[in-house]
Amino acid sequence: MSLRNKLFITRGNVVSFLKWKFILKVEEQIREMEESRKETIKRRRQVDGKDLKRSLSEFRYDIAKQLYEAYSSKEDIAILLTEAKKLIDESVKALNELGYTKIVDSNFITLTPLAIGLHNPYTEPLEISIAWDPYINLPYIPASSLKGAVASLAWADGSELYDLLSKKDEASPIVFLDSYPVEVFDKSLLALDIINPHYREAEGKISEPESSPTPLRFLVVSKHVAFRVVICIAKRWFTFHKQKLNLNELTALVSSALSRGVGAKTSLGYGRLSQKHFTSADS
Repeated sequence: MSLRNKLFITRGNVVSFLKWKFILKVEEQIREMEESRKETIKRRRQVDGKDLKRSLSEFRYDIAKQLYEAYSSKEDIAILLTEAKKLIDESVKALNELGYTKIVDSNFITLTPLAIGLHNPYTEPLEISIAWDPYINLPYIPASSLKGAVASLAWADGSELYDLLSKKDEASPIVFLDSYPVEVFDKSLLALDIINPHYREAEGKISEPESSPTPLRFLVVSKHVAFRVVICIAKRWFTFHKQKLNLNELTALVSSALSRGVGAKTSLGYGRLSQKHFTSADS
């Protein structure tokens, strides 16, 4: 990868980089299609639509590879992770001024690749998207995904915390912050993964004779990346409710939910995080 592209990605903005590259690719394809159209008229030959699909697939793989390489730079990653920590601290401070207090603040380590935000609009030029914060320029775990995973487990376990997490007639007093990577123990923050669907399920049928393996490459967060998980609660809740919040139960619930997986493809083992202490020697 050229130094110019690398700096544009990590010190500029990934979302802008993706849009810029996609626009260039579309312009290139339009020119090629126009040339093919003229040649078709001239030679009366048929244009193969598969060429366009193959070209776009190769483009998306190449751009994903560039992102993977750019986020292998320890120096550039360190700068971004520092900014992420600052953003979380500023968010906690702002919530505190609004009457919230922090009840959970822990780092969780990815034990398996994390596939999150596969339909994220900011990274749609990729074959399969990834949740990306255009301001911090990092992948992240949305607060809604964290809270959904915890609330789902609370409901399954019959925990009283479910009612607190999922208020129906009013906003929940518990606030989850978006979770950002704060430390990377492997060589890169990102990794390249692949899925290989054999059937065109959109057509509503599965036919073995018509199966056609189609490799789809996509970006995931690597194993051994620490995400900071912060949860706050409204101080007014303690004023109007006599019962005490069982912080140990909440912490255990969060740990259990994240160990089961967050994001997409959790049934295949993706997105599992642990609160265990981790060092680079463990990788």
